Amino acid sequence: MAKVKTYEEYIKKVDSDLRKYIEENVFPEYEKNDKGHNILHIKEVIRRSFELNESMGLGLNDNLVFAIAACHDNGKYVDHKTHEKIAAERFFADENFKRFFSDEERMIIKEAIEDHRSSFEEEPRSSYGKLVSSADRNSTIDIVFIRSFFVGKERTPDMTIEEFLDFTINRLRKRYSEEDSENMFYEDEIYVKFLADMRRLLKDDKAFKDRYCRVNNIQNRNNKVRDEAGYREEPAGFSMQ
Repeated sequence: MAKVKTYEEYIKKVDSDLRKYIEENVFPEYEKNDKGHNILHIKEVIRRSFELNESMGLGLNDNLVFAIAACHDNGKYVDHKTHEKIAAERFFADENFKRFFSDEERMIIKEAIEDHRSSFEEEPRSSYGKLVSSADRNSTIDIVFIRSFFVGKERTPDMTIEEFLDFTINRLRKRYSEEDSENMFYEDEIYVKFLADMRRLLKDDKAFKDRYCRVNNIQNRNNKVRDEAGYREEPAGFSMQ
């Protein structure tokens, strides 16, 4: 397997003014999202978008790839159920992006953001939509565990840890089942290995729960979800800097 490139290595070719504008005006918005959809997640989706674009030989435009991935969850804190529409509308309403993209390109970006959700029933309208949707899929078990726990702290804070573990393992068994797998349009060897490892772990309740608690630094399974702080240090591969 080839050496994994960092976030910074991948975005070197992105227009410097576009990058500066997004870093100063879009990235701060992610502080309002839950920790499962914060700036670390956004930078990983950006990194994975470039990684898949390269490994799958798609040849997509670097600036478009960066803008789509950077804006795809902007406003999720407003309503997670319709966040893809909120993010797309925020992008399209921002007149400053006209400095960097033609009207046709802006529409491609808007539609790709709208189409990125794994639960989206129709196939994305462009390769850019398929790319960000694929990049938005998790690719390591520890990241799945960390993100799901912080989403749980927001949506199911009153569950006990033991109840939440049972809830989570059942939810992930459905999400990663062989019969009903998540939408993944560009599968690389990283994702294929992750999927095999996850499916294997999901067959062993004890191993799953022990690893979940270890990754999230859970101290007592009788505590409520809200009472546990979650991970303290980023696992290997989670920091994108």
